[in-house]
Amino acid sequence: MDTVNAKPSSSLPVPPRGLGTLFFLLLLWLLLPGALAGVLRAALGLPLWVGALVGLAGAAGLTWKGVSHERPWPTHVPLVLLQGLYLATVWGVTWRMLGIPAMEGLVTVGGGDAGNHAALRADFVSHEPGVYQGFILFHTLTYGLEWLFGLDAFTSFRAGFYLVPMVIAVALAAGVESVAGRLWHSGRAQVAAQVVLLVATVAAWRFLLLRWLHYHQADGFYPHLFGLVTLVLAWLAYGLPRSVWGRCGALAVFTVFYRFTYGLNLGDFLFTGGVLLLVEGFRSFGPKYRWGVWFVGLVFLGAAAYAYSRLLPLAQVPGAIVAHSHERALRVQWWTLVGLLVVRFLSPRQDSVERRLIDFAVLFCGASALVQFAYRKAGLPIDYYFLKYGLHAVVLLLCVALFVTSIRMGAVFQKGLVRAWYWDLALAVLVAIGLFEVTRGWGRAYESYESSYRERVRGAPPFQTLDALEDRGATAIIRRVLHDEGKRFGGLLTPSWPRANFSNVALGWVPENWSATGGHWPLFSSGAVREGPGFCVFWEASAGDWEGYQRISDDNHTPLVDVVRKLQARPDKVCQDYAAPWVSSGSRTLCYRCD
Repeated sequence: MDTVNAKPSSSLPVPPRGLGTLFFLLLLWLLLPGALAGVLRAALGLPLWVGALVGLAGAAGLTWKGVSHERPWPTHVPLVLLQGLYLATVWGVTWRMLGIPAMEGLVTVGGGDAGNHAALRADFVSHEPGVYQGFILFHTLTYGLEWLFGLDAFTSFRAGFYLVPMVIAVALAAGVESVAGRLWHSGRAQVAAQVVLLVATVAAWRFLLLRWLHYHQADGFYPHLFGLVTLVLAWLAYGLPRSVWGRCGALAVFTVFYRFTYGLNLGDFLFTGGVLLLVEGFRSFGPKYRWGVWFVGLVFLGAAAYAYSRLLPLAQVPGAIVAHSHERALRVQWWTLVGLLVVRFLSPRQDSVERRLIDFAVLFCGASALVQFAYRKAGLPIDYYFLKYGLHAVVLLLCVALFVTSIRMGAVFQKGLVRAWYWDLALAVLVAIGLFEVTRGWGRAYESYESSYRERVRGAPPFQTLDALEDRGATAIIRRVLHDEGKRFGGLLTPSWPRANFSNVALGWVPENWSATGGHWPLFSSGAVREGPGFCVFWEASAGDWEGYQRISDDNHTPLVDVVRKLQARPDKVCQDYAAPWVSSGSRTLCYRCD
C-alpha cells in the first residue's frame, strides 16, 4: 500500500538504466515551454514568450532535481541499443506508411479544418488569446517551431503531426523501462520487456494506430490528435510516481494541459481524476490531508458533470466526417476494458505501478464507453462529434494493451521459460491473445479508413480519395513572384477546398472574421480575390482544374468559373508549368497576374 511518505527501500538493487530517464527529460524540454506558453496566453492573455520562459525555467528546475536525486545516464548497453532500434523501427514504419513523399508527408481527404486551424493559430498568436475556446497547445507548439526554425505553416503542421506517434513511442519505451526495472531489478527483465514491446508495436502500429492517425490528419483534426500526447503522458505521469503527492500533482497539472489541448473528452479526464483522487485520499493519505483530497476529488467530479453538459449542444452540430462502425468499435472497447480488469486483479501484487496505470485507463476509457452507450440509447444523431469522441479512448487502450503485453511477457522471460510459474505464463498468453483480438476487432471497426490509408501507403498517383493539402511547387512559385515583384498576396484560386483554405492562410491572408465567413469559403466558392494596385492573384490552370471550377460554380450557384476564365483571358497573365509528383501527368500549371 502506498503512503504519503513512501520511499523506495535502500536495500533494493538499483535497476539497470537505459534511455528511459533521458527520454522523459527530452519530452519535458520539448513540450513544457510550449504548453505553458499556450496555457498562460489562453488563460491570462500573457505574451507567449512569458509562458515559454516559465516553461524553460520549470524544465531546468525539474531536470536539476531529477539529476541531483538520481543519475539519469544509461548503464545497460544492450537496453540502450534495443531502445534505439525500437525508436528507429517505429519512425521507419510511421514514415513508410504515412510519409507519402509525393505530397511531402501530409494529405487531405477533402475537409477544410487544416486551413481553419492555420487561421485560428494566426488569430491566437496575434490578437485573440481565447480563440477556439482555448484549445491551443497544437497551435502554440507549431508556431514555436516556425519561430525557432524558420518553418512555414505546412512544415510546422507536419512536424506537429508526426510528433504525436513519436511521443507515444518514446513514452511507451520509457514507461516499460521504468515499470520493468521497478518490478524485477534485472537487465534481463528490461531487455525481455523491450523486445516484446518492439514486436507488439510493429504488429499493431501499422495496422491500427497509423490508420487512425492517417484519417484524422487527412481530415484536418490536428488539435484532436495532439490531445493524444497530453493523454498518454498524463497516464504515465499518474501511474509511475511512487509519491502520492507526485501522483495527485500530476492529475492536477495534466488536467489543465488537457483542457487547453482539446475539450471533447475533458469530462472523461475530469471524471478519471476525480475518482483517482477519492481513491488516493482513502488509501494513501492520513486524516490530516484526507478530507482536503476528497474535496478536490469532488470538485473534479462536479467539473466533469459540467463538461459533459457542455457536450449536449454538440449533438446537433453536423460536419463532414468518414463514419466508422461505431457499434463494433464500442463493443471491442468494452471487451478490452474487461480484459484489463482481469489482468489488473490477477497480476502479481508487487509494486502497484502496473495497477495504477491500468486503473487510469479503465476509468478514462470506461467513462468514454458509458457516455457513448448513453448517447446511443438516447437516440441522438450519430454525427460529427460522436464519431470523433471515441478516438482518445481507443488509442489509450491500445497503448495500455501494448504496455501490459510487454510487462506480462517480460515477466515470463525474466524468470526463464522453464522456471516460469504456470500462472505467469497463462497470464502472458492471455494478454497476447487479447492484443491480437483488439487489433483485429478495431481493424474491422475502422475499415472505412482503409481505402484512403492504402492510397497513402502506396504513395503514387493516381489518387482517388487523397489530394495535396498544399501544392508545394505552386507555393514556391507564389513566394518567388511576390518577392521579385514586391507585391502583396491577393489570393490563390483552386478547385480544391482544403488547399484553398489552407494555402491562402499559409501565404499570409488570414480571414478577418473566420467564423462569419467559414474561413476562405467566399474565395473558394465565388473567386473573391483581392485585386488592385500592389496585389498579385494566382490560380491553378492545369487541364483538369477547369472541370473542377465549373463543378464548384454549379454546386454553389456562384460565378467562380467566370472569374477564373476572365483572369485566364487577361493578356498580362503569366503561366508556368512545374513538377508535381502527386498527379499522374507529373506536372501542373499555375497562372498569375499582378497590378
